[in-house]
Amino acid sequence: MARVVGTTDGERTGSVPVSDLADMARTLRGTRRSVDETLAALVQSAKHLMPGVDHACVTVMNGSRRKIHARTDDVAADLCKVQYELGEGPTENEIWQVDTVIAENLRDERRWPSFAAAAHERGVESMAAFRLYIDSTSKDLGVLLLFSRAGDTFGPDQQIVGAALAAHGAVALLSARDDENFRDGLASRDVIGQAKGILMERFDVDAVQAFTMLAQISQSENKPLREVALTLIEDSHPTLSVSDGAA
Repeated sequence: MARVVGTTDGERTGSVPVSDLADMARTLRGTRRSVDETLAALVQSAKHLMPGVDHACVTVMNGSRRKIHARTDDVAADLCKVQYELGEGPTENEIWQVDTVIAENLRDERRWPSFAAAAHERGVESMAAFRLYIDSTSKDLGVLLLFSRAGDTFGPDQQIVGAALAAHGAVALLSARDDENFRDGLASRDVIGQAKGILMERFDVDAVQAFTMLAQISQSENKPLREVALTLIEDSHPTLSVSDGAA
């Protein structure tokens, strides 16, 4: 007799039914999404699945560079920016060394007193930070930040759910990034092909010679090959926009 392996309605990850996390994972990965769309879905899922989460955002850091890629609202974005400006908070300190940072009561938080005071002024009493990934090539570090207007929101159960969300989000994010890179590669190849065709017709050369000409221009002008190809297409067809040429 075949054995079906699955989850029952009563099984839970932390305080959340496993089925809800599975639905979230399918939502993140089931349709073709851009990186920003994937991260927007992640922060909304965090707010939906984790009771007490009022604001959420995803920020990506590299050295001194900081960028907010998704947020549930302006408060979340503001709390990310305050950390950058003060040089305090989990994104500026602990999250580089550990996967999860919890602050259960920001009123008494001593690790980042200035940030804790700023968060408290905005009505936030507790927060959690979950590391999404560290890119060993680009040195990017992505973080999911969750904020609550109540204290003691991120107990053990919530931490389990947050870690699961971060893991699913990281996989979906990397998948979306690979998909974007693949589509960009296809678009670049199409643009370069159009430019080669123009040169082949204009100078009566073959495809290899046309590509060599593009490469020489790229090198002499110190511009990416795709940029050289787009310029050639636009100069040859003034009514053709860059977006049309890349389609």
